[in-house]
Amino acid sequence: MHALSSERILIAWERGLSVSEPWRPLALLETAVPQTQLSDLASLPLAERNSKLLELRSISFGRIIEAFAKCPHCDAPLEFELKTDALRHEKQTAVEDHWMEADTEMYMRLANTADLAAVRSASTDDEARTLLLARTMGRSAAECDADDHPEWVERFERLNAPAEQRCVLTCDSCAGRAEIDFDIAGFFWREVATAAHRLLAEIHRLASAYGWSEGSILAMSPARRCAYLEMLNA
Repeated sequence: MHALSSERILIAWERGLSVSEPWRPLALLETAVPQTQLSDLASLPLAERNSKLLELRSISFGRIIEAFAKCPHCDAPLEFELKTDALRHEKQTAVEDHWMEADTEMYMRLANTADLAAVRSASTDDEARTLLLARTMGRSAAECDADDHPEWVERFERLNAPAEQRCVLTCDSCAGRAEIDFDIAGFFWREVATAAHRLLAEIHRLASAYGWSEGSILAMSPARRCAYLEMLNA
């Protein structure tokens, strides 16, 4: 896995813009691991995908994540730090769930990015949950109504629990307890998009001032680009 250098940040950002939301984090991994195809990454269980994203984020932007949220009780801003190493899960040993129900063998696999993309068209959370159950159980949606089978939903949530990253915070303003779901996929994509826009602004400024090509500017270290920009500002 390669860190996202300046050039790779722009490549990953461009690739991500060409696909819809569930696929964008996979564009980051595809750029960092050139031998891997987007279709292969789409079948990774979500916990494994998230672990790879955390690894890539760590080697590209550092192990400390500075995040922000709003208190659900008073809307005060919440600032908190996370460590990528603490968020990463080892590869799950249980990738399927098998059980007997009314003399029928039941099966459920781990959810993946392709599943998330498939349920985006769902109009309600209940419909999305039903579609997820159907895909991961290899059954029709009519057989997997979440309201009719709450025990299947519980199995799904238990099997896919390692893919979730929850943070419990205390608000300094109201002392309320806030449980935040941290989405590394969305967070990392937004970081890369912000970095790409910042890079493009630097390239535009330096190219306009010195006539340098995009490639030569990207080949510079961030410290060198920053030094030139400081001289222009002076």
